[in-house]
Amino acid sequence: MPDHFDGIIVTAILALAAVMIRSAGMKRGLELIPWPDGLEYAAAGENLAAGRGAVLHFAGYTYPSRYTGGYPLILEFFYRLNGADFRALYASMILGMLSVFGIYMLTRGQFWRLAATVAGLLLALSPVFITYSSLVMSDVPTLFVTICAAVMLVVATSNYVSQLPSWTRMSAWLIFGLFAGFSTIIRPTNVVILVGLMLCVLMVPLERRDLRNLLSAGVAVALGFAIPVAWQLHQNSINLGSAFASGYSWWVPEVYGAGGKTFSIAYLFGPTMPRNPHGNVIVYATTLLGLDGMLGDPGDARYFLYPFAAAAFAIVAFIAILRAPERSAARRLMWFGLGYLAALTGLYCFYVFTDVAFILPGAFILFIAAGAGAAIANRWTREVLRDQNRSASQLAAIAGVIVLDLLLVVSIASEAAVRLSAQPASSAMVESLESLDSSLPRDATVVSNISLQFLDLYLGEEHRFVGLNSLDPGQRFTDYHLHRLYEKRAAGWSGPVPAVVFDREQMSASTADSIASAIDAKKPVFLILAAPESQQYADVLKGELDQMQAKFAIEPVSQNEAIAVYRLSPRD
Repeated sequence: MPDHFDGIIVTAILALAAVMIRSAGMKRGLELIPWPDGLEYAAAGENLAAGRGAVLHFAGYTYPSRYTGGYPLILEFFYRLNGADFRALYASMILGMLSVFGIYMLTRGQFWRLAATVAGLLLALSPVFITYSSLVMSDVPTLFVTICAAVMLVVATSNYVSQLPSWTRMSAWLIFGLFAGFSTIIRPTNVVILVGLMLCVLMVPLERRDLRNLLSAGVAVALGFAIPVAWQLHQNSINLGSAFASGYSWWVPEVYGAGGKTFSIAYLFGPTMPRNPHGNVIVYATTLLGLDGMLGDPGDARYFLYPFAAAAFAIVAFIAILRAPERSAARRLMWFGLGYLAALTGLYCFYVFTDVAFILPGAFILFIAAGAGAAIANRWTREVLRDQNRSASQLAAIAGVIVLDLLLVVSIASEAAVRLSAQPASSAMVESLESLDSSLPRDATVVSNISLQFLDLYLGEEHRFVGLNSLDPGQRFTDYHLHRLYEKRAAGWSGPVPAVVFDREQMSASTADSIASAIDAKKPVFLILAAPESQQYADVLKGELDQMQAKFAIEPVSQNEAIAVYRLSPRD
């Protein structure tokens, strides 16, 4: 059982994890990058807290989100707990810290203190974990909920609980089902967690495996799993018109609709997005072996998930634990994690997009196994060194363990050094908008080429927002959603869309007249422009400003590296 010394160790690891996460900087998290993922998660969470549901809401209109509502539900909890000023990225940071704590305690419960320490350090210093713990993305929250499910699996199948009344065992299975179902409405692909459950029950049968107990456990898991899934299906019915409709298909029908090829056998070894010429199998295989740095920049051969030495120790643990029939609890955990990880990785091998973060939730078992393998190998080494009759093969194996230990220490130390030497950058865009928000009149009309959903989050929905245009040149802050809405309207969709000043190349007469009416009514009208990132887009903005100057006087208010603010007034 853990003791006060474990408390000291886990506190030190959590402090290190906090430093590592903060070393990644908060710029991308504050800017809700990558778009539209982080932008939609933050908006859906805020709208849940406001009572609208897990939807997008900007410029006075409400639209479905591309994503399921699991992560927005977590954000809603933090918004309600901390108020509307809560930063969505802090939720990922908090859940990341809790994930490190969970990995330590889960490993400590099955193995030794050394194993738990190594497992916690490997997760805290995993580059992909550090990066996504500072972003408003669902990968780290899914990892945390998966760890919670694994803890409940260990509890539900423990010898202690098996001796308790049936309602206690069924409660543990029910909570496991709740966590598994909730992880599925965060990331629908996480439904493969049930593969891990079935594999572990098959390979390491339960203590009480009579038909009555098996059926009761199955019903409890199914009921728990169904509760969050039923909530998600209800949300789909409200926001998309059908319980089984997809927000992806609503926004990007050409990719995720009936004619799209989101999953294909061609992606096993063929090119995928973004910029992956190797195919999914090679990327995920090298990642699981800790050799993924070989596919990247030759001048920076760092790993993304964990180092090669950790992968080698994980293999040692899998072999040792799965061959130890007396360790049923540890074997059950290993089979659960392996089945889940294999199913999750296999599914994403057929997916059009490639990202190591996709398999991060299933990789929890790799960190546990790496810690256990390091502890097993080093305990064996100490025992052999005490034996005066050791063989040459044992000495060779000892040398191998020492080499792996050194490689692991060097990998961890170098990653920590790189992170500590980083200089986190601030977000000029967010700082500019927050400064502007304090001086912007509540009844102001804001015309902008910045995403209206982003402005709604940072300037408040009490303003009237008008898009400058419906273009999406792919720059950091241009409006993906507005562009998709106008594309849908051009394809025949008849739903409402926010107004834009320029629909294609010509100024919209109705929008220009409404702006003129606001000016005549003595309401302030501002133009906020994000700095263009290409000469082509700069030329587009210049042409639009020239046309606007024929109708309005455009007076500079302020300008910095991120935005330029102008006030519109009547042309004399």
